[in-house]
Amino acid sequence: MERMPASQATTILTTIVGMTLTLVLVGLLFIVGMLGSRWEKQLRTEIRVQVYFQRDLDDVVLRTAIAAVESDIAVEEATYLDPASEAKKLEKTLGEDFIDFLGYVPLPPAMDIRVRSEHGTSENIEILAERLGEMPGVSEVVWQNHLLAKIEKTISKIFYPLICLAGVCLFIALALMNNTVRLTVFSKRFLIRNMQLVGARPSFIRRPFVKNGVLLGITSGFLALAILIGGLALLKSYSTEASISMDLEFVAIMGGGLSAIGAILGLVSTTLAVNRYLKLDLGRLH
Repeated sequence: MERMPASQATTILTTIVGMTLTLVLVGLLFIVGMLGSRWEKQLRTEIRVQVYFQRDLDDVVLRTAIAAVESDIAVEEATYLDPASEAKKLEKTLGEDFIDFLGYVPLPPAMDIRVRSEHGTSENIEILAERLGEMPGVSEVVWQNHLLAKIEKTISKIFYPLICLAGVCLFIALALMNNTVRLTVFSKRFLIRNMQLVGARPSFIRRPFVKNGVLLGITSGFLALAILIGGLALLKSYSTEASISMDLEFVAIMGGGLSAIGAILGLVSTTLAVNRYLKLDLGRLH
């Protein structure tokens, strides 16, 4: 069995390390984007809408209105607030028996609504409030205007800087991978020239390099996945608040994505590097 030269093994190892580090950076960008998306959805699900019904409402009308609120497309979860139960809680908080003093329960029937994340925007909340307000038996709809405005302002402040940072990191990653692949092809520039001298076509010369580049890209993708999964597992062992669930779907998407990106970048970078040496003059090979 023919033994691989030490220089070639070193070149392959250097290429794999460079591509793996590049894909780790790409994977980190993906994880940051995923966490940002989850954070935004979690913030939007914290938005609450309160629906207040009319006092002394007929039971049939009240039950119909409650069912209509619960079945609304924008409602994730709805909790009915019984006036008598809420009045007792308020008595315990205030420490005074105001019901006997007033002679009636002062609180109206109400519902506390948690909105679906995709409907947690200013425009959608206003539409939801208008829709709920037109239901029979509903007297008022209240939502957290200030909290919603604060959430959207915070998201807009963070979103564009993160996009710029991701673009810069991706550019650095692509430049790193391109330079790494170019060094690999550079070590075989004389082999490319010899193949040209014996009449080999450019596509024939390019094929083994491209195949090797794609294979190295896929290998680097799996290595990057192992590094990222190991880092996330270590993070979760130190912090119980880590919100990244490493289920099979997450691992499959991450592994497939990194391997595909590695293969594509390996293909493109290798093709560009080989084409450069195919067009290079003999005097510039040294």
